[in-house]
Amino acid sequence: MKNNIPFHGLLLVDKPSGISSHDVVARVRRILGTKAVGHSGTLDPLASGLMVCLINEGTKLSQYILEGDKGYRVRAQFGVLTDTLDTTGTVLETRPVDLTEERILAEAQKLQGEFELPVPIYSAIKVQGKKLYEYARQEQEVTIPMKLMKFWDVTPVGVGPDWAEFDIKCSKGSYIRTWVDLLGKALGCGAAMSSLRRTWSSPYFIEGAQTLEAIEESVKAGQLGSAFVEMVRALPLTKRVRVKGQDQVLLGNGQISHGLRTQLISLFKPHEDQYMQILAHETGQVLALVGLEQGKGFVIRRVFKY
Repeated sequence: MKNNIPFHGLLLVDKPSGISSHDVVARVRRILGTKAVGHSGTLDPLASGLMVCLINEGTKLSQYILEGDKGYRVRAQFGVLTDTLDTTGTVLETRPVDLTEERILAEAQKLQGEFELPVPIYSAIKVQGKKLYEYARQEQEVTIPMKLMKFWDVTPVGVGPDWAEFDIKCSKGSYIRTWVDLLGKALGCGAAMSSLRRTWSSPYFIEGAQTLEAIEESVKAGQLGSAFVEMVRALPLTKRVRVKGQDQVLLGNGQISHGLRTQLISLFKPHEDQYMQILAHETGQVLALVGLEQGKGFVIRRVFKY
């Protein structure tokens, strides 16, 4: 990057359909010239949309960004069942479709709330150290794990004679393919996911993202475009405390000073806050994340070095 100033924080990428999340990370590494790149949730090759990439010290935020809810625009193709629950898989069965828009929308509205559902066999969830899709490809028997999935804000976007498109929100780790499969079963004709676009990864929206091509152009021009989210803006919903002087020196050594502890006690609400950000008074840089642990009090969860 220009002036060899490394960027620390998040990068909001609008992933195209047809490439893997691993491909996106590899491309970002090349564009930014750094190996320290991660992401906050895999998108299948079929899917497009928002991928929150973590850059340099931003990689330490992985678990905090991953916990967020997600939003998608999904299209369901009715009358087809596949082994992967989407249209990239092998077709197992086709059925006639005779549906009214009213019935489709009524059944979709019922599929809101929490459900304990089987994880798709073609997924990267591990069972006994092996990914589920590896069992599927090798045609080996495996016990499919169940997972609590939550879906809400199901909003129709468009309905055709054999398809429907919805905006939908879900909890971390929920499978939209599974929701589409449930809808197909409820309608009696089966369904497979034909397209998927992530529009939201709390608290970030697709509108703030850029394509890989646009990101590369801005970096070549020596500019950080709108898709770059600096560390200080990476966790906008988390409370902040500023420190200076000896309080800051001690924090850098992995210690919480008496003064900082006093501030944390007055601001931290155990039922609302999981952790707090500690910022440098002078520069505004995020220095650490501090949380509360039962029996231990306040502890440093992450320290950031720039």
